[in-house]
Amino acid sequence: MASQISRIFFIDHRIRTFGKVTIKDIVFQGDVSKITAKRDIEAMRDRMNAPIFYDRKIKAYTYNQEFRLLDFAGEQLFLFYILARGLAKNQYYLPLTVEYSRDIINERIKKILPQEYADISDNFLYINSDYEIVDFGILKTICESMINKKKSLLYYHTKSISLTKRSIEPIKVICYGTKWYLAAYCHNRKGIRLFSFSRIDRLELLDENFEQNNLSDDVDKLLNESFGIAKGNKINFAKIKFYEPSSYYVKNQIWHNSQINKEYEENGKKILEIKLPYGMPEELIGKALKYGATAEIVEPDSLRELWLEEIREMKEKFLI
Repeated sequence: MASQISRIFFIDHRIRTFGKVTIKDIVFQGDVSKITAKRDIEAMRDRMNAPIFYDRKIKAYTYNQEFRLLDFAGEQLFLFYILARGLAKNQYYLPLTVEYSRDIINERIKKILPQEYADISDNFLYINSDYEIVDFGILKTICESMINKKKSLLYYHTKSISLTKRSIEPIKVICYGTKWYLAAYCHNRKGIRLFSFSRIDRLELLDENFEQNNLSDDVDKLLNESFGIAKGNKINFAKIKFYEPSSYYVKNQIWHNSQINKEYEENGKKILEIKLPYGMPEELIGKALKYGATAEIVEPDSLRELWLEEIREMKEKFLI
């Protein structure tokens, strides 16, 4: 039996190619009952706003006005397939240890692609050269902890490289960029903390039940309240000024969903200012430094001074 989305693509293609489709066509193509075929028609009409109706003259379904389903879903599905295929090429992008697991995902998505998109799929690539090695044993323990609602003992390297031991309750696993993080309730710190996979030494499952409940929304709020994965207790607002040529292409980038962009000219040059919230300064400073002399941290003064200090240290260290 074909999936509903593949049957809907068939219905749309049939109408656009032959001007009509019958229930018998859908039943034969999708290997489904007449009731299921009629539900597919209803789904197109009710959920996709397709102008599909039954024409008694031709005794078949057709469109009463122009409609392209591919404009609605085809390109999005195609780009999702390209993304999934690109991720699956590296086990650390899509942490599935068994090769056939990744192949199954790709094949199932490809099966529902319209043929015209499948034919050009090799012309689209997803490439990301930066990735972080994932310890699959740690990932397995996190899953077991979440499934069984059992605490875990986390051995974690701090920034000072010392090894700490914490009792935690895993809440969410986040892939930020190409790096992996664990959001968990830390009993030692009495609150939600974010732990980088790269700094986890090991994780042991404990025979102790979770004490906290429904912290998922709190993690989402924490992740969304400011720029970057590093979070602080206080939210500040930064203003970064971009000069040409960065001002042209940074304007199409979203660093945070509440950022405010302002464009203007200065001495005949295009200027872009971005204002956005941040919790910890390090990641935002690193992001600005990526653009070299075409990016200037303007506010607040404390953040600007940290940025300038980083520049001064690089000059003293590398310029002789």
